[in-house]
Amino acid sequence: MEKQERERIKRRIKRSEKLGALKFQKIVFQVEKIKFKVIKKLCPNFIKYYDSYCDYRKKKQLKHAKTKQEKKAIVEEAKFLKMAMRKEMHQEKNRNYHLDEKKPTEMKYYLEWNKKVHQKGLVKNAVCIPVLTAATIAGFPIAIPFLVLEVISTGINLECINIQNYNLSRFQLIEEQLKRKEERTTRENIEKNGEASKAIYQSMEKKGDLPTFDEVIEEANSKEKLRQMKALLQKEIEARKMSTNRGEEHVRIKSNIH
Repeated sequence: MEKQERERIKRRIKRSEKLGALKFQKIVFQVEKIKFKVIKKLCPNFIKYYDSYCDYRKKKQLKHAKTKQEKKAIVEEAKFLKMAMRKEMHQEKNRNYHLDEKKPTEMKYYLEWNKKVHQKGLVKNAVCIPVLTAATIAGFPIAIPFLVLEVISTGINLECINIQNYNLSRFQLIEEQLKRKEERTTRENIEKNGEASKAIYQSMEKKGDLPTFDEVIEEANSKEKLRQMKALLQKEIEARKMSTNRGEEHVRIKSNIH
């Protein structure tokens, strides 16, 4: 990246900071801690309900799909969403605010996705606020609390978009570095766990949904696959223990990239 481009990106970062990105992001992380604890306590079957939502969404989209490629993409997206949500619930981290050390480049997709969500929210605010304001002026006091909520929602949407712009700019500065790291990690995983990964992939391909543990094991039809799969499981168990021991340590884009 050229020096002028880096300086331009850094100026964008500074502008986002002046608009409150860092302060508001701290609030987001505090809310995040509460969010997952509340979900787990009030809705212990949340994953089951989320899976049902993904299945409903998938079924609805498949009705309009015309090609095999479109249908496959829809099915794979549903699997991906289910796996992503399971990871969020376990780590208690929103995927659009935390860097995945194994697949760091995915962060860009989540940031852009979240930004679009809040942009749509702003459109809704822009429609509702004038209507509710007119209703208030016309003498309908019941509209006042709804107007207040929409004004608050506008502020939140604006600041969330600012946070995503802030993180997208920071990501842009280290994107090439992250790509190289991800490629290296992928190569190492293939060398160490290629057979186990193949078994997991084959079990997922056979179904239109996430496979059960037993179905994955069925694909591990050699000693080497079983050995690698055991190593993968052990590594994941150790990673989860470390995550628990750290309390709720956040894995974020490094803040010293300015």
